[in-house]
Amino acid sequence: MIYLHVPFCGSFCTYCDFYSEICRSTQAFNEYADAVIAEIRDRQEELLMNMSAHDAVNTLYIGGGTPSVLPLDVLSRIVEAVASSGAIRQAQRPLRSVPGSQQSDCCLPESAYPVAEPLPPVTGSVEETVPTPPFDEFTVEVNPEDIVEKGHEYVHGLLALGVNRISMGIQSFDDGILRWMNRRHDASRAFEAFRILRECGVRNISIDLIFGLSQLTDEVWKDTIEKALKLDPEHISAYQLSIEEGSALAKMVADERYVEASDEQCRHQYDVLCQTLRQAGYHHYEISNFAKPGFEAVHNSAYWRRVPYIGLGPGAHSLSGGVRSWNSQELPRRITDNNPCKATYSNQNNLPRNAQLGNLKVNPDTNPDMCSSGHRDGGLATYSRDSEILSPEDIRVERIMLSLRTDKGLEATELYSLADRAVIHSLLSEGALEKQDGSIRIPESRLFTSDEIIRELI
Repeated sequence: MIYLHVPFCGSFCTYCDFYSEICRSTQAFNEYADAVIAEIRDRQEELLMNMSAHDAVNTLYIGGGTPSVLPLDVLSRIVEAVASSGAIRQAQRPLRSVPGSQQSDCCLPESAYPVAEPLPPVTGSVEETVPTPPFDEFTVEVNPEDIVEKGHEYVHGLLALGVNRISMGIQSFDDGILRWMNRRHDASRAFEAFRILRECGVRNISIDLIFGLSQLTDEVWKDTIEKALKLDPEHISAYQLSIEEGSALAKMVADERYVEASDEQCRHQYDVLCQTLRQAGYHHYEISNFAKPGFEAVHNSAYWRRVPYIGLGPGAHSLSGGVRSWNSQELPRRITDNNPCKATYSNQNNLPRNAQLGNLKVNPDTNPDMCSSGHRDGGLATYSRDSEILSPEDIRVERIMLSLRTDKGLEATELYSLADRAVIHSLLSEGALEKQDGSIRIPESRLFTSDEIIRELI
């Protein structure tokens, strides 16, 4: 189970606090790929151990940032490095088969919307249109604007790499809200991008939506859900807007230029979401995630079970047993002959948001091995790594928090071993928890207040 973080974006979204940099530099892209490939070599043993673990999941997830800003040749180099490391195995199961009869009625919005013609029917199963991937699930996050700009050839290139799942950040179908979010696309480009993905044979598409904005009316939210359903994606992730420290939105709140939506508004919009998607046949398998049966995200589901995973790239996290590690949030920098660990970078537009030029965390004094390794790899200083040993209490809390995010919950015997029995019984009696098939979970009607319920348990 591997996560690859791509730190590049075409713009900074208002609400985002993920490590990313606005960049279109071919040099920066290739330096990033060089650093990731060096990291793959350095961590080969760890990657092999992760693959061979008894609960290993054979998935690759490329997220960001915006992975779709990367050229295909850069992505290809990285995927080939992962494959050559021996850290993956041939997919143990075929791609999900979706008969044409199930997709023939998939269409884009009606004539009132920017794109209106129905998609061409699928004449065979997915196996006939998409190559067998090296991973059971291989997801790439994309921006609609990139898909439209790069077109069918780019999508076919992704499929040739083995990608079998696309996660597209649409967020809204309201152009005013998209502008406020500082998204690069508008609604018409979202429709067009979805069409391109379908025409190229992508049959596992997830789209992201956001609710809980103070300016998002119930009418616009219902319209957004309706338009999403007209696209007929296999998976929908819908997140409540949150104020993240370091984001542009946090500064807007601090400057009193934005007032958060009320709890009542957010709760109502969440309830509308759950009810509408349930009626449309989607399985609500995690607080923010809905899928057609059989299209639940394998990779993300493994996170919630605390399956070990490897994170590659700047800012990426890893989990192995009771140890969590993470990479520094900085792009690799070319290093000079005179000072092998001094950062040098000519394009000032590529400077990290959260670091100053020359603020590398690797230097000859603190990490000579990493520094020399970077120099051998063509004069590239890679990012540093840090780690922490999770205490039994940390693991207990994580197990409760992550498991109760899902519709499966926790086996009753395990929850009783992790939390106070009297508290569990109290929550069961008031309907905040429910028993189902030997497990205890949070019922859908109470998921909106899951934080408060989990807080009582831990």
